[in-house]
Amino acid sequence: MSEIKEIRVLAAEAFETLKKLKNEGYNMLVDFTAVDYSAYGASGDKTDSWKRAHPLQQQIIPRPIASAQGEEYGTPHLPGTDSLDDARPAPPVQERFDVVYRLMKLDPKTGDDLGRVYVHCGVPENPPVLRSVMSLWPIADWLEREVWDMFGIQFVDRPNIKRLLMYEEFKGHPLRKDYPITKRQPLIGPQSGERENSPSFNIIRPTVKYD
Repeated sequence: MSEIKEIRVLAAEAFETLKKLKNEGYNMLVDFTAVDYSAYGASGDKTDSWKRAHPLQQQIIPRPIASAQGEEYGTPHLPGTDSLDDARPAPPVQERFDVVYRLMKLDPKTGDDLGRVYVHCGVPENPPVLRSVMSLWPIADWLEREVWDMFGIQFVDRPNIKRLLMYEEFKGHPLRKDYPITKRQPLIGPQSGERENSPSFNIIRPTVKYD
């Protein structure tokens, strides 16, 4: 895999930054996801609770991430790893949500990976809104629907966005840290409930109670 560059931008600057990168040859949106930092460090001291929990804390070294303004900051990073997924833990951010666009410069003739860049941007809690990048990469349709479904992050130019994984009647966003772990929701069947040979999923089951 080629070297991975990482930059951080403001939410208001995200679309124009991504558009510029697309014009520079980053023609593939590999992934787009989010992280909810609302519970970060809640188990103890926010500055070093992750160090106490990590068995390799002494080996963690900073890795620079550049911002659009040329600034850098260190990300906790384990030696021998080369992606954000391998870094434990992710760095705290000013906003509740951190979204990550993972781009690749793919040679259409050879299929070679000519470079990758991860674009981070913080998204505030009220309201969590971004601009859609479907016009740059059509595959973003699915990825934005998943981010809306799981985290409740909205897209200002997609007011009628639909869920991807949950059904439309589902209440809440299950990958938010404040989503109740014991919350139960009814499974929804056909609206009429009268479909012939309809399975039992249109019957509301009793709520599971925990001690």
